Amino acid sequence: MLDEALLWDTSDSPFCLKARICLQLKAVPYRRVTVTLARRRELRRLNPLGKVPVLVDGGEVVVDSSAIARHLEARHPEPPLLPADPAARAFCALVEDWADEALYFLVGGFKWLNAANRAAALENTLAEVEAGLLRPVVAHRLVRRVARRYRAWGYGPDHLAELVERMRDALATMNALLEGKAFLLGRTPTLADVAVFVQLNWMQRYAEGRLIDEVPGVRAWLGRLEAVPAIADALST
Repeated sequence: MLDEALLWDTSDSPFCLKARICLQLKAVPYRRVTVTLARRRELRRLNPLGKVPVLVDGGEVVVDSSAIARHLEARHPEPPLLPADPAARAFCALVEDWADEALYFLVGGFKWLNAANRAAALENTLAEVEAGLLRPVVAHRLVRRVARRYRAWGYGPDHLAELVERMRDALATMNALLEGKAFLLGRTPTLADVAVFVQLNWMQRYAEGRLIDEVPGVRAWLGRLEAVPAIADALST
């Protein structure tokens, strides 16, 4: 289809899911382009950093899930993902940044630092990226690279208990923000809900997903979002 947008993404990325949810909520036709090792060079022509998601929409290349969300908001204002009120819009942006940075760091730590998650982490990450003879080599390099990154930040497997407590604090904050509301800014989901949802949905793939069950208010909120038809479609694509 000539008017079909292309979304370069992978399945085990909360930011790619964020982009897919935004596309679905805006009812924008798109086709996924799954990134494999063989397509990395092609991806780098679109984004020199080689990161996903990347949206190609009408000849325009949009890199990063937050930029994609705002691109879609500008081109397809209805239904809105960002509040009209300036204060509410600022709060939405703060929550999105908190999810993209703090929650992503915690869930990534669970995924790669907890040995109990190692098999699932590699399977989820490499199932699409590399399924051939090079897979063991790619897996080894990937684990070493991520471990080095967390070590540079001062974290290793012995810090898992600290990360768990930080996630408990984050979930308690979410529970307080949701008090008396269906969604973070009221009756309908916004980009703030989407940004937090994708991180917690990602966490549910790993052992620490059990932490969500300790906070019924957050669990109920996740259920409400999963029941939104557009979000359910994004989860199933």
